[in-house]
Amino acid sequence: MRFTHFKIAYKHRLQRLRLASQLLFLFLSACLIAGLIAGRFYSAHAYCPYAVICFGAMNFTFTQNAGYLFSLTIGIGLLLCVLTMFIGRKFCSYICPLGTLQEFLFHLRSPKYRINKRIPFFYERKFRGGKYIVLSLTIILAGTGFAYIYMNFCPILTLSRLPDIILPGFLLWMLIIVGGLLTERFWCRFLCPMAALFNVFQYIGRLFHFRHLILERNIERCSDFCYCQRNCPMNINLHESTYILDLNCIHCLKCITNCPKEKTIKEERSPDEIT
Repeated sequence: MRFTHFKIAYKHRLQRLRLASQLLFLFLSACLIAGLIAGRFYSAHAYCPYAVICFGAMNFTFTQNAGYLFSLTIGIGLLLCVLTMFIGRKFCSYICPLGTLQEFLFHLRSPKYRINKRIPFFYERKFRGGKYIVLSLTIILAGTGFAYIYMNFCPILTLSRLPDIILPGFLLWMLIIVGGLLTERFWCRFLCPMAALFNVFQYIGRLFHFRHLILERNIERCSDFCYCQRNCPMNINLHESTYILDLNCIHCLKCITNCPKEKTIKEERSPDEIT
């Protein structure tokens, strides 16, 4: 019965739905990258929601159709940011292909490694600041007309330019792969600027007391097995309080599906006293 509850968790309806969504968007992303490599599509920027930040400084000459695509993508990026104020970072756990790849990559490790090799929370909180530095740098570079520096590191653009190899992008992919094998969702937790942008919007939403999705832990039912915590892909300390309010929660609900006691953790709208 050593890992029985983990196997049961992956058969849980919530995780089956999430996996189906991940596979669908991973397939669509792979088709898009293949189209970009083959020259069938205009530019990776026209399909990436992070274009809401890095698009502005690029000196593109638009065709009419490309202009529509860029405007649509920026609009979708802003919509995702606004939605994050109310539903959290579900985009990261259900849609983002990089997040899905990171998750699949870490599952190449043994179950024992995945459960036991966790970064201490003290260091986790310090390393998380890296993604805000990356976000700040991209905003500064985009605003000053030097976005091409960041573009050379962009993992999506790096793939879209294959078979040409861009050294900065290649090195970043090596870091993502090695980091992803060592700890779950390395890119998402420590470097992703989109994740940082989502967190900024979540913080703004909470300043204005918008009701949002949170996780609530029933302390009376919790038996402190820590199955939820040891399976959290974002390495969040779920036992700090009754309400899990960490901005880095991606609402994958693994904490719910891995808990051996039903209804110990539930997802709900934030009550008035903590909005």
